[in-house]
Amino acid sequence: MSLLTNEAITGYREYTKRTLAYARYKIGSTYHKVSIDSVNVTSTGIVEVNFMIEPSVNGTVTEVQLFDTSGDLWFRKAESLDVSSVAEGFFYTVQIEITEKEDNS
Repeated sequence: MSLLTNEAITGYREYTKRTLAYARYKIGSTYHKVSIDSVNVTSTGIVEVNFMIEPSVNGTVTEVQLFDTSGDLWFRKAESLDVSSVAEGFFYTVQIEITEKEDNS
């Protein structure tokens, strides 16, 4: 049984869209800050955050991060994306599912 209404879950998704401010990715020991290109909610309720990884140096992206408008870290994921042969960069998408889970313990 759901405790939160559909409107509440939609509100959390909309809040997430409004509060995410920028992304960073790590190549070597250097973090590169980039703008978020878009934050959308899919028809299935997944929040999709899109940004470009534009390699300024050859190497491997080892981590991606998302930050909110206060500069707080919201998301961190280890990666292994070789950008040595990428000419123009690539689009990266983070998918976030916001759901309710009732604890029955």
